Amino acid sequence: MTDLPSAERPPRRIASAVGLLFALIVPAALSAGSPGEIPQDANVTQAILLNEAIMWGLTFAVLAIVTFWERRPPASIGLGPLKWPAVRSGILFSVLLVFLAGLTARLVQLSDLPTQGGDQRGMIVAMPIWLQLFVALSAGFTEETLFRGYAIERVTELTRSRWLGALIPVFIFGAVHAPFWGIGHAVVAGASGLWLTLIYLKTRNLWTAVVAHALLDGIAFAGTDYLTAIGAAS
Repeated sequence: MTDLPSAERPPRRIASAVGLLFALIVPAALSAGSPGEIPQDANVTQAILLNEAIMWGLTFAVLAIVTFWERRPPASIGLGPLKWPAVRSGILFSVLLVFLAGLTARLVQLSDLPTQGGDQRGMIVAMPIWLQLFVALSAGFTEETLFRGYAIERVTELTRSRWLGALIPVFIFGAVHAPFWGIGHAVVAGASGLWLTLIYLKTRNLWTAVVAHALLDGIAFAGTDYLTAIGAAS
């Protein structure tokens, strides 16, 4: 897609500011206003699908802003054509990501930071396998589009600082996990977000981060299911 002449170019800074509102501020506000746990009388599947629907709505809003208001291609936020090398790199990076997330989680345990793991682990186990798979794939795409591809590029443009472009989304990404999962998990999420940020900055291909993120979540779900089953059997 070719750029318009400057006289016809839309006010991209305003468009980007609105896009960042959807990508960072709205998720943070929704997280801050959410209950610390799913009510006992709530259907877990319905609650999770509602959350994913909101995230997809925000993602589509951001992609629409990129396409129709900023007049830029998806590649401007790292979403070029999906090709095997990006998938392969995502798989390889996910191995490192799982190790680093596990190490961070262990350090959080040793530090006694507050978590809300019990109820949340129960929620994961209560999710059918198809829903766990869907959430892993969905979060991989929506969260990487909002918190990595779009946020990094546009915060960098607006602040003219690559450091702020990288660190502001990482901080917000970790913070949005705190109300439901606890501060300890927010630290783990923030550390994972930092590594995913480094992956994106190294590859400039959002698909690699999407694959790595989806695999991390999928492995975390599978590990929770397995450990719970072992504990129940013992």
